[in-house]
Amino acid sequence: MPRYKFKARPFEEVTKLILDAFDSRSSKIVVPVVDSLGYVLAEDIVSDRDLPPYDIAFYDGYAVRSEDTAGASASNPIKLKLVGRVFSEKDHGKFKVDKGCAVYVSSNSPIPEGANAIVRIEYTEEKDNEVLIKKEVDPEQDMILKGDDIRKGELILSEGRFIRPQDIALLLELGILRIRVYRKPRVGIMAIGNELLERMNRGIVYPDNYSVFIAKSLELLGAEPHHLGIVSDNIDEIKAKVLDNIHIYDMMLLVAGASIGLNDYTGRSLEEIGEVIFHGTNLSPGKVSGLVKIENKPVFLVPGHVGSAISCLYNFVYPLISKMFFDSAKLLPVVYAELTSDVDVKKGSYTFRTVALKWKDGKIYATPHIKKLGGSTLLTIFTEAQGYILVPPKTEAKKGDIIKVTLFSNMESLNIS
Repeated sequence: MPRYKFKARPFEEVTKLILDAFDSRSSKIVVPVVDSLGYVLAEDIVSDRDLPPYDIAFYDGYAVRSEDTAGASASNPIKLKLVGRVFSEKDHGKFKVDKGCAVYVSSNSPIPEGANAIVRIEYTEEKDNEVLIKKEVDPEQDMILKGDDIRKGELILSEGRFIRPQDIALLLELGILRIRVYRKPRVGIMAIGNELLERMNRGIVYPDNYSVFIAKSLELLGAEPHHLGIVSDNIDEIKAKVLDNIHIYDMMLLVAGASIGLNDYTGRSLEEIGEVIFHGTNLSPGKVSGLVKIENKPVFLVPGHVGSAISCLYNFVYPLISKMFFDSAKLLPVVYAELTSDVDVKKGSYTFRTVALKWKDGKIYATPHIKKLGGSTLLTIFTEAQGYILVPPKTEAKKGDIIKVTLFSNMESLNIS
């Protein structure tokens, strides 16, 4: 294969090259609902029952016919005959509320036949086999009606969404114990660079913290990352490590060494064992990103600077993961926010900027981070950010503009203050 040269292809061309290079390889597995947290749902879930399955009491009190409470007050209580007590669903159907009668009910217990309202216990007084009602109630007051939460046949969870703790609770409430989900793609991640090995020799516990950052980000995007360690700046070592692992993983990411400096060997290593899909684009930061197809699997060249790396991850790696393994599900939340300052766009490039989000006076405001040292070397800006914006060439993004912000994950909305 002839040697390739670094070429900054247009962003639109690169995204098309990436998606066209690989077919969908999604596979679906069945997992217990209790173990499904963080998986992507691979089927629509439709309820086979009403929830609640019958009318239930919202508060502790007395089930009555609302018409029997007309005119009741603290100074003019109405007496009703107590005919029973209902504490749980095992008491469903035991009692009937006829005219002039009442049944004690605990919260979430079934409403007896004939009753159409609840009088809260604080507005009552029980004496012998009678109940003094001290407040008039309306029909259906303090009741949860059958199917109020979910109706039989209703779509409750759609294919393509992440499973959350509350989704698990709902599925279990509906008696659903196993669901079909997308298998998580296995992603092998290698860190490249002699300087990382030197940091490790100095006793730094995580010398390749950027690749750990990438791995944890992928975990939030529904993948199963596996860190493969640090490889030196040596073409033969890089090639050997990739070839030893390519059959194990669905995708590989090589972090650092993707640029065109004298010590950047990643691209030169991979071109000898695979097909270069692209290397270089007009994305800032992230212009030295690349992709090589090896044994029909994607191997990304991820820039070593953290800003460039995260830009590569969200603009190139994630869309391909979504297409190949999740049937192109749109898993990242999007919000629209008002810019608090101008965005420093780079002429002729797509500009990737992280933003901090703030909720104020009923609106979401986005504060773009100022470009520093090429906009790609400062890790601290990502601890302040919840999402990113992408500004096309020849486009201005000014203070006061409403702009689309893609959140880094489903967790980020929790951080909007």
